[in-house]
Amino acid sequence: MRLTPVFFVLTLALSSTAMAKDDHHECEAALARLDAADQQRFSDDSHHEHQQAKEAHKDGDFKKCADQASKALAHMKKN
Repeated sequence: MRLTPVFFVLTLALSSTAMAKDDHHECEAALARLDAADQQRFSDDSHHEHQQAKEAHKDGDFKKCADQASKALAHMKKN
C-alpha cells in the first residue's frame, strides 16, 4: 500500500504541469488578442498592463501574463 502516496505525488505533479500549459496557452491567446487590438485605443492603464503582461510572459509567469492582458483588454473596451 506504499504506492498510494507515490501515486498521489505523481498525479499532483502531472496536474500542475497541465495547469501550467493551460496558463501558457491562455497567456499567448490574451497577448494575441491584445496585439490585434487597435493601438490607438490604449489608455495609460491598459498600456501599463500590456507592458506588465509582456514582461510576465518573458519571465515565464503565464498566469500573471494572462491576467494582465485581460485587464488591458477590459480597459480598452471601456474607452
